[in-house]
Amino acid sequence: MSRYNIFLLLFILSVVAAVVFMVTYLNAIFGFVFHIDDHSGADPFELLANIFSPAVLIPGLVLGISSLAYRILGIVYVAKSKTVSDGEKALWIVGFIIMGFITGIVFLVMAKGRKFVE
Repeated sequence: MSRYNIFLLLFILSVVAAVVFMVTYLNAIFGFVFHIDDHSGADPFELLANIFSPAVLIPGLVLGISSLAYRILGIVYVAKSKTVSDGEKALWIVGFIIMGFITGIVFLVMAKGRKFVE
């Protein structure tokens, strides 16, 4: 598997995990809010149990690990590239650190044309 495909796989995994995480997280919160009328009082432990359930934590963990992995790979690929100037390398690295998702998209579009990855 090429370096580009590994980066692409991790990026797609991160995006899918982010969508699943947001859906399950919002479902847990709104499910609690809409069922408050069914109870005589709101139980904060029920809300915490819903928010920290495995259905929410597992996609969050996958999101964190895959996001960190593709950012690190992007930084390594750019830093090892001989076709990129030092100033541009610094911008790419700062971009991956600060705005990883947007920089990841730009990296995927430009990586093969600029010879970041072989």
